[in-house]
Formats: sequence, C-alpha cells, structure tokens
Amino acid sequence: MYNDVMQIYNEYDDEPEDIFLPVDETRYSLLYDIEMGGFRDDLPFYRRHLPAAGQVLEIACGTGRVGEAVADAGREVTGIDISLAMLRTARRRENCRNRYVAMDMRRLAFSTSFDAVIIPYNSLNLLTDSQDIHACLSGCRQLLRADGILLLQLFVPGRQCLQQAGQRTFHFQIFDDPQIGRVIKEVRRTYLPATETLQLEERYRLRPNRQDRKNEDLNRQMEICAWPAERWFDLLTRTGFAVDRCYGSYDLSPFLAGRDSCLLLAASCLPASR
Repeated sequence: MYNDVMQIYNEYDDEPEDIFLPVDETRYSLLYDIEMGGFRDDLPFYRRHLPAAGQVLEIACGTGRVGEAVADAGREVTGIDISLAMLRTARRRENCRNRYVAMDMRRLAFSTSFDAVIIPYNSLNLLTDSQDIHACLSGCRQLLRADGILLLQLFVPGRQCLQQAGQRTFHFQIFDDPQIGRVIKEVRRTYLPATETLQLEERYRLRPNRQDRKNEDLNRQMEICAWPAERWFDLLTRTGFAVDRCYGSYDLSPFLAGRDSCLLLAASCLPASR
C-alpha cells in the first residue's frame, strides 16, 4: 500500500526540523527491499533485450530483485554489490538461484566474460565522478563478449526536474510491513544544474504495529549524477558501445530528451580498437 505526493517544499524551510538518525546498512537493506522487492515495472525491458541463454552480470544488484526475476534455465546470473548487507538480503531470497559477489562497480574483476551486463534502476547514477563512471563502463565493455549487450536504466533531468531546478521537492510513500509495521518514506530532492547533480535525502518514519516497540525516524543522504542524455550517449560511445534502443518509460515508448527523466538503454559492443 502506498501513496505518492509531489510538492514544492521551499515554503516549509522556516519550520523546525525533525531529528532523524542515520540509518545503518543492515536496516537500509531491509527498508530498500520493503519498497523495491515487489517492483516489476522495469522487468519487460530486460526480458525483451536479454539473450535467451548465457551468462548475465548484474551490477549494483542490491537485494537481487532484477537478477532473480530474469534468471531461468538458460540464463546464469551473477550479481555484484558493494553493500554486504544488500548481498545478505539477496542470498536470503526464497528460491535464490544466483551467485552474489561483493565488488565495487568501479573495479570490475572477473576472469570470465558475459553475454549481457545489467545496471538497473539508476544505479550508475550513484557514481558522481566522471572518471568513476568511465571506469565502470569501460570495465563492462571488457567483460562483455563481442556480441554482448549492455542494459541500463539512468536518471536524466526531465521536464519537471528542469522546471524546478534549484527548488527542493518532496515525495512520500507509505508501506505496511508485517514485521516493522508502517513505513513512511519521504524523499527530498534538489536538482542543481550547475553541478549536474541531484541532492537526495531519504527519510524513514517507522511506526511499529506492536506496543513494545518505539517509533523511529531514520535518514540517508546522498548525491547522484544528473547528466543530460547526450552526455551519457557520448560517454557510452567513448567506452566502446553503440546505443541500439532507448526508451523513456517502462512501457517502452521512445525517449524524448527534455521530457523524460527515465532513460532505458540497450547498447551493443563496438569492435575493439586495435
């Protein structure tokens, strides 16, 4: 169960701030899985473009949502993440079939090659340094077979983001979890065009369904990369990829720069330079 609300938040700047404690990695992985564990909207994109069989690498796999959904008799999926807590949650998934490895996506190190690489749900945006992003994409190209494919979802500044540049916006969802109780997630976002970044704060208000547990208010702050689409296209070319398909939403409608904030890309490998 959830509700979504978006509003300009600047008028509340003078109100007293609530006190939120930083959320630790273990709790964050559980909260992430409560929110995203049942999310299915992006799966048609991966199922359409993945080869029917072969080795698949999922980068920044989190709790294993995408990889477990696309694994079948013909596909073997390896998921990597830098968060040990996320990987522990992934390994506890019911009927877990995939291999999970702790690894930094900026320093990919495998002795084998892959038929496909997936970087789902804006995970590449978590890198804000252009050299780090270059290193990740170059590593993907080196690990892919000549006929391999790269599939990724990126956040790019869309119409609403561009119109609200410099302004703080607020978004919330409500989830009911049998173990924790009610989880109210609030997200504060500010797009900064000068630095091409998005300042993000996730706030979690935990309201237990048991009297022996206390309310908790937790938060997590981060900065994510918010490049325009053309900059991503240029970097993909420079790291050895050709963009074959790009979509602007989960219904796989064509991407339109300046309108869409979701960029789904299917890219093939360019011939290796001699």
